[in-house]
Amino acid sequence: MYICYTIKTMKKDIEKICELLLNAISEFYESDSRARNFGTDTDLYHSEIHMLQCIEDNPGLHISGIARILGITRGAASQTAKRLEHKQMILKKNSPEDNKKVVLVLTSKGKTAYSNHKKAHEKYNQKIAEILAKADPEQLLFLSDFLIQFQKALKER
Repeated sequence: MYICYTIKTMKKDIEKICELLLNAISEFYESDSRARNFGTDTDLYHSEIHMLQCIEDNPGLHISGIARILGITRGAASQTAKRLEHKQMILKKNSPEDNKKVVLVLTSKGKTAYSNHKKAHEKYNQKIAEILAKADPEQLLFLSDFLIQFQKALKER
């Protein structure tokens, strides 16, 4: 009887954890997918703010390089860049190394959005660090392994 009860309890606990994890992912996705202005007068979508981040973190890149880093097509990168240029977040400039290549740079408005996006990530990191500080090394190792396996499983879908 005791073994049966333990298995049933464990299955319920696993179901509860699955539900909690999926709810947390959904809530984060919903929050992250909404357009935000990041301290500017212009709303930016997830793909746009992450392109700004890529441009600022990798100076001198052209559209192909940005697409490769972001894991998107050159066409998608080009369309996003056009939207950002229209929103006055980026400028296209000739590369100092090769006049035939065009590189993207952030405007002051783009830098403001980038900076505020970075601060938002730092707040997430701080909250997560506060929670994880209460865990012991075995719990951290388990959580790390779990997340690695979960991420691999998501990529295999």
